[in-house]
Amino acid sequence: MNDIADIPVEEQGTDREDGMSRAVETAYREIRRAIIIGELRSGDTLQEAKLATRIGVSRTPIREALSRLSAEGLVVLQRYKRGYVSHFSSKDVSEVFRLRGVFEGHAAGRAATRISDADIARLEDLEQRMEELFERLGWNAHLEGFDDLNTEFHAIIAHAADSPRLERILASSLELPASIFNSYAEPVDERTRRTHAQHREIISALKMRNPYWAEAAMSGHLFSLLVAADEA
Repeated sequence: MNDIADIPVEEQGTDREDGMSRAVETAYREIRRAIIIGELRSGDTLQEAKLATRIGVSRTPIREALSRLSAEGLVVLQRYKRGYVSHFSSKDVSEVFRLRGVFEGHAAGRAATRISDADIARLEDLEQRMEELFERLGWNAHLEGFDDLNTEFHAIIAHAADSPRLERILASSLELPASIFNSYAEPVDERTRRTHAQHREIISALKMRNPYWAEAAMSGHLFSLLVAADEA
């Protein structure tokens, strides 16, 4: 077996960089997951040392992960190596879905005439998996898996819009912890099934290559959450 001294210096540096990148991604995904599913709630303090122990990485990737989450609006950073999970008021929730409705609606309209058959097939597969996950596990248990699948669903459409500027805007758009939906008056199961029906309509509009329908379907999907937020 080669000793590390036998490995070229430039390769050693690459290995270290790859290891750090993986650690940052692990920390980012673990902290984000905990916020999205409600393990870490609004106002909870985030200390680098405790998070590093919890996740099993050093404090440097924790710091970088928190910076990414701060840019997404899920975390508020303070001095002295600590921060806290962002608090979302009903006004915050309304603003997020209003902005997403406008930008993602526009993206879906552009995507309708540009998206590939392979991407549409991928959207159908993702939606099928989301529905199966919900039916098998129910609301609370399915959140973690649903979040990843739903994020990919929306990201595929944003990418298919073929507008790097728009894609950057959507990639940095504010996300919301799933726990905020528990405050809606509408039953969770009913709202979740409507979401799946709306996803199916978006896919149908994209398959028909109808930009007006696709834009309306995506905007309606997100604005329906805005109405719920306004009523909360």
